[in-house]
Amino acid sequence: MENPPESKLSEVAIIGRKHSSGIWTKLRRISWTVLFITGLGILLLALILVCVIFETVKLSRTSSLDGPVRHTPESRDYHLRIVNFVNSLYNATWKAKYNKFASRFADEVANAEVTKIVEVSSDLPEEEMFGDTESHSKLLGRLDVNLPKAFDARKQWSLCWSMHQVPNQGGCGSCWALTAASVMSDRICIASNYTKQPQVSAQDLTSCCTGCGGCQGSYWALAPFTHWKLQGIVSGGNYGSFEGCKPYMMPPDCGTPCSLKYYARQKTPECIRKCQYLYDKEYMNDITKGATAYWVYAEGGSSDTKPAVKGLIERVLPGVSPAEILKKELYFYGPLLACFTVNEDFQHYGSGIYHTNTYNDSKELYGHCAKLLGWGEEGGVKFWTYMNTWGRDWGENGFFRVSLDEVPEEATAAVAAI
Repeated sequence: MENPPESKLSEVAIIGRKHSSGIWTKLRRISWTVLFITGLGILLLALILVCVIFETVKLSRTSSLDGPVRHTPESRDYHLRIVNFVNSLYNATWKAKYNKFASRFADEVANAEVTKIVEVSSDLPEEEMFGDTESHSKLLGRLDVNLPKAFDARKQWSLCWSMHQVPNQGGCGSCWALTAASVMSDRICIASNYTKQPQVSAQDLTSCCTGCGGCQGSYWALAPFTHWKLQGIVSGGNYGSFEGCKPYMMPPDCGTPCSLKYYARQKTPECIRKCQYLYDKEYMNDITKGATAYWVYAEGGSSDTKPAVKGLIERVLPGVSPAEILKKELYFYGPLLACFTVNEDFQHYGSGIYHTNTYNDSKELYGHCAKLLGWGEEGGVKFWTYMNTWGRDWGENGFFRVSLDEVPEEATAAVAAI
């Protein structure tokens, strides 16, 4: 067999070198592309991690303070004693569940960790003191109905989205604001026959209602509804929702509920009349208002003006029991803001129908507001139904029931301007 000519061998060698050179060129191009993409990915990941770390540090410094307050061994034993006592009672109508975030009077209140509630002066303008209480009470008195044995606003107006939401106030004493904003949202939905369902902003109410109290708690239960009527409030969802003009900004990472120390130290956010970035409305175009603001009931509370409010209601509705007044308001107009005193044992509520001082040595802690939703009866025990502002991990998925004998110390509401 003849060998190929030398010229052919040279041609084959040249072709081989060209082919080999082309492969290496492609490999080099692929390698650089892979390296570039990999490097870009690592850079983006690093930027994301830096942003996450920055936001975490910022939130921990501005909102969370020192993190959740942990129980000392002594405090833990004290709270477990409450829980075990309640659960050992054969005739108890509720079950306790140990709450590792529960406050103790001896640890916090007695040591003046909580700011003192400001007393309301009796020389308040009449609009702020009474609002539309007299006219609304007269209207309520003219409404005649055989009230049912049980009523639940969540079922009566089941298509109102706000009825089923449970907020978490976080480390801010804004129970009054979250409750009032929820009531306002419900009442807009009810008055509009489901056609309007904005979430009224608890953030806007907390920061911009100068006479309400901010993160240190409210001392005048009518104040948020008076503010809604006179100034108006924009929309805004719960923390982390990014919904509406001004969503709630206090993170719920300090407990359910947070220690009382937070409420004393947390500064009320600055009032900024501007919607969040990319929201499709201007602040002034997003405002909703109330048509009337009024007391439904007033018995106790922090002010010496409450007897005047109570006297007005009793004069307009003589002989009508507080429970009947509250029921009629719920039945015809919807949920309302109700305030009462929280005892140590209430923090450990797990389920059932709560009775104050089931544990006799349980101390009073602070005033608290929640949304009154209805009433009912279970096992022969009558009760009120509430939505709390401590998130869904507490109580009956964020809700609780209280003996019907325990009427709230004060209750307020408003009619929406539609």
